[in-house]
Amino acid sequence: MTRLYLLRHAQTADTERFHGSESDIGLSEWGHEQSRLIAKRFKNLPISAVYSSAMKRAVSTAAPIGLELGLVPQQIQALHERSMGALAGADRHAFRHVYQDAMTAWSAGDVDHTHETAESFRMMQDRGVPALTSLLEKHQAKNESIIVVSHGMLIRVILASLIPDLTLSKLGEIKIDNVAVNELIWNGQSLEPVRLYDLPDELQNPPEDKPFW
Repeated sequence: MTRLYLLRHAQTADTERFHGSESDIGLSEWGHEQSRLIAKRFKNLPISAVYSSAMKRAVSTAAPIGLELGLVPQQIQALHERSMGALAGADRHAFRHVYQDAMTAWSAGDVDHTHETAESFRMMQDRGVPALTSLLEKHQAKNESIIVVSHGMLIRVILASLIPDLTLSKLGEIKIDNVAVNELIWNGQSLEPVRLYDLPDELQNPPEDKPFW
């Protein structure tokens, strides 16, 4: 079995816009501090490898973790954030209804729904789930533990796809705040939750940056 610590990247430098795969934005000052703080929580764990998407916000979150553990984070291109298409860079409050329409459709089982030129649930599932499971299988024989830093919507897709009890109808219940850790066990076929959404108070974003999703 492989133990997986799956977390979202730290806070970005611009929290007012949709940052899909089209926006390779970095971290805010607080985001860098979040990264340093979350890294310390992994210090004494037997971690064999650290992975992240190739996007700046994930790479910058994984870097302090790697330093803490003496490991070089490896980048996995397919673990990037959802492509937002026509909404890339748009004000997230002005267009939240488009985002929520997709969440409603996916929760009802319409996994192909999306807005103009953006990725659907199925499209994210088709690229993200195989990328993650290949990592899990790579470390399974030695019962190793790995850390994966990815992105909010892809994490939702992964958890809803690989945890049997997390059906699509519960998609909106999956919390994805910055640096929240999901600890899971890969049994070769699915993920078994040990703890979901572990986010200490000192790592939470300030009230003005509480995600509407």
